[in-house]
Amino acid sequence: MLGELSYEGLFEPEPTEEEHPGAHRGWRLSLPEDVQYEFKARRGAFGSWTVLPGTATRRAGAEEPVPASDPRTLIVDARAELGLAGARLADVLAELTATVTNEATRLAHAPTAERLSTMDYNLADGHLTGHPRLVLNKGRVGFSAADRALYAPESGSDVQLRWFAVHRDHARFRSVAGLDENFLLREELDAEQRAEFTLAANPAVFLWLPVHPWQADEIIGTLYAAELATGVLVDLGPSRDHYRPHQTVRTLANVSRPGRRDVKTAVSVRNTLVYRGLDSAATLAAPAITEWLKRIHSSDPVLSSEYRFELLGEVAAVSVRHPLFGSLKELPYRFHETLGALWREPLAGLLAEGEHAISFAALPYRDLQGAAVITELIGRAGGDAEAWCGRVLDLLLTPLLRWLLAYGVGFCPHGQNLILIVDEHARPLRVAIKDFAQGVDLLDEDLDCYALLDDEARAHMLRWPPHLLAQSLFSSVFSGQLRFWAEILLDDLGLPRARFWELVREVVGRFRDEHPGLAGRFDACHLFAAEVERVTLNREHLAGKGFDKIERDDEFDVRWGRVPNPLHGPDPAGAW
Repeated sequence: MLGELSYEGLFEPEPTEEEHPGAHRGWRLSLPEDVQYEFKARRGAFGSWTVLPGTATRRAGAEEPVPASDPRTLIVDARAELGLAGARLADVLAELTATVTNEATRLAHAPTAERLSTMDYNLADGHLTGHPRLVLNKGRVGFSAADRALYAPESGSDVQLRWFAVHRDHARFRSVAGLDENFLLREELDAEQRAEFTLAANPAVFLWLPVHPWQADEIIGTLYAAELATGVLVDLGPSRDHYRPHQTVRTLANVSRPGRRDVKTAVSVRNTLVYRGLDSAATLAAPAITEWLKRIHSSDPVLSSEYRFELLGEVAAVSVRHPLFGSLKELPYRFHETLGALWREPLAGLLAEGEHAISFAALPYRDLQGAAVITELIGRAGGDAEAWCGRVLDLLLTPLLRWLLAYGVGFCPHGQNLILIVDEHARPLRVAIKDFAQGVDLLDEDLDCYALLDDEARAHMLRWPPHLLAQSLFSSVFSGQLRFWAEILLDDLGLPRARFWELVREVVGRFRDEHPGLAGRFDACHLFAAEVERVTLNREHLAGKGFDKIERDDEFDVRWGRVPNPLHGPDPAGAW
């Protein structure tokens, strides 16, 4: 909290020690009522702060300083600086308490970095620490203590989805070519269970879909009580398969039958900045977007053969419109996103013998002994940090740049959506990406390839000028992930941060040099600009103004101020 809230300009600590390049330095944060926090931190790329664990102390008035151990106390001490009072202060404290509680559950069973780096992808997701920038990253507003024990990824519990049948007057189904509704259900449900469901709800009249059990109890049983009573909606019962939740809670992987698809469900809890329902337009557009992306991918030998940049496609979707609430456009978006499902290709289908998949969100993970997953992987691969990082940066950035500049496609490539595939010696092989329904945007111009995209899907996709579409790279990759890698690699392996960022610039610059025909669009993206807008997710989150907005896509105010861009050139002080 000290590091990220200082990075966003919400805190303004003053130095208490002389600066030495690459070393942590003493800082003091002075707050009202004569409260002071002191800690050691190092400044890095994008104006970031890396606080040395265990160094933060709190002093109130003339009292002796004590270790700063409760982040809720920091919120109370800094409530004036953070603009928190009354009900909003109470909400933040409640969400922070839930976050700390969930993190404590995770820590009670925290694996070593070595074990996490070799753990099955779907099981490892339950051990991750949450969003690296948002400090209230596991609040899950709406979950009770019992819900956390049943449905939170860190609980380690399996989940059985509940299946419902919805009258076709109120539901729509979409899928990729060659995958119709009947074939999907044959692959996702055993014959005996399909027969049971058919007796309860004729599939010619009803459309079947899986529902998260929390959603079934808390939302379907209340907002859809009339529809359940009148037979518009039929509770078919639980699935026989068991699923394991990912960090997002609403996405679950089948652990009974790993070859069956992941399921993304609507779960109307608020976690971080949004409620985790399923927007109807984006959900129904997902299969068409998947088909379009895969058509481009298969026709581009760089993406499909040279880099093998994998797309975990969303191949089928169901969206339900509430018979009454669905027509009330003035209701907050969360009331329109209560019932739906997406089926995503399972990761298991991408992996060959000896290959292993690791979430990018796992790479900065540190265990209780201080070891990091990224450091563990580099050591297992031979210990050459420059070579390993250079390879991963190429596998990640070159395909993303190709999608952005050649095809005008901006993904949402944060750590949860990216997967690193390595061999048995932890040597990087390729990268996969997921989450297309609400995570793919386009340029605000008409490219030839856009004509191949389904009209309905294209109509609902967000359009941005080049420099804003490129923000997906700065927000989700450069600032959202790589600035954390640079600090870990300096501390663990002595890799200078200046060299790390030089590796990043080499990959990005090489792309421009090798694609002169795309140089104009490259420059329009301002990737090498001297400064970039700072992304400030916590400012928006703490303000809490967008939680009940009418349109989910109303832009959040997540940019505040400007910071030096490490892609522009090296820092004279060596921070990048």
